[in-house]
Amino acid sequence: MIRSVQTRAIPWSLVYLLPLSLSLVSLLTACVSTADPQDWIRVGETTKAEVIARYGQPDLVIASREGDTAVYRPASSLSAPQMEIPTVQAGPLGTATTQMRPINPGLDANDRSREGKERVRSEIHIRYDARGVVRELSTP
Repeated sequence: MIRSVQTRAIPWSLVYLLPLSLSLVSLLTACVSTADPQDWIRVGETTKAEVIARYGQPDLVIASREGDTAVYRPASSLSAPQMEIPTVQAGPLGTATTQMRPINPGLDANDRSREGKERVRSEIHIRYDARGVVRELSTP
């Protein structure tokens, strides 16, 4: 009689063990995927060419005597200001009318150099030395 109880317990333990195992694997996968995406940049080793190959041209470059600082921003933070341009339209009998028309330039809308490049998730500042090697990496 004791044997039958033990054999029934084994299938039930598998029923509970499988979902628990899947939950644990999902949790570990989530932890691994939240690693900092800039971990590949090594101060003193990574070059400007390597950063540009991965992220494309920076959104902003600040030049100084100590070296250039490249600023990369996530796509969602690039809010282009609303602008208006004057347009001229021909009227009757050689007259012309001028109107202001709004445009949305979209700082990254048609940038072909960014196609296939990774976008940063949060703003980063990368300072290079005179040789083009990463000297400092910071997030504001």
